[in-house]
Amino acid sequence: MAVPRPSREQLTERLVSEIMAGRLAPDAKLPPERQLAREFGLSRPIVREVLRSLQERGLVEIVPARGTFVRAPSSADGARSLELHFRRHNATARDVMDARRMLETQTARLSALRATADDVNAIEHCLSQSELAETVVDRARYDITFHGLLARASANPVIETMFGSIAGLTFELMLRSHADPEVARRGLPYHRRIVDAIEVHDPDRAEEAMRAHLDLAKTMYGEDYDRGVDDLARRELRRFLGPEMSLDRLVNEAVGQFRDAAAESEGVSSVT
Repeated sequence: MAVPRPSREQLTERLVSEIMAGRLAPDAKLPPERQLAREFGLSRPIVREVLRSLQERGLVEIVPARGTFVRAPSSADGARSLELHFRRHNATARDVMDARRMLETQTARLSALRATADDVNAIEHCLSQSELAETVVDRARYDITFHGLLARASANPVIETMFGSIAGLTFELMLRSHADPEVARRGLPYHRRIVDAIEVHDPDRAEEAMRAHLDLAKTMYGEDYDRGVDDLARRELRRFLGPEMSLDRLVNEAVGQFRDAAAESEGVSSVT
């Protein structure tokens, strides 16, 4: 009886298994296309398709002229598909704030218990920069970075991923908040209270300060509290930046900034 010919699916399963089990570590280089094709009895175009599918899943990175490398896992990987799901359901400000209240009060509590000196330094730096920001967009950028750094300081990768899944929607809400001078005026001091509680490792104070901070939207948004988050953000962008500004591009840049800041914080901590 003839031996079944190896398939594209078998190569995919083999590589996924090796990566997920850690036998292929982050930054490890995969065998060249020619070698994989010969080993599995497949054509090089099919091997190339398999590698591209792994890249789309965030498991590898294909570097032209260098080869294919295993990607380190990122909290952003699972977050992107979840955020798209939330947007398709037209999440409202109330929806997002309900989720943030549950997630970020616990984030603040864990950060007060677990934050390292490097975490606190990164959060303090972000807070000082936010106090100097002059535009609505810049203030919102530092705001999302501040909350992202808190998620990192919780030392819980599940919490960090959960926050990442709503980071884009949260940034859009922050545009609404910082566009309202009274909401911005009342909200900013809570950041300092949260940081002060984290610095002295007081989880009760950190949690209470975060809860009070998040409750401002419920009491001050009025009818906007039940409007879609995208609608609110687009309205504020038209007011401040004009219709030519792309909301998607702005959100991607802002969320990328907070993820870069979190990654930089992690890098510093891993060295010390």
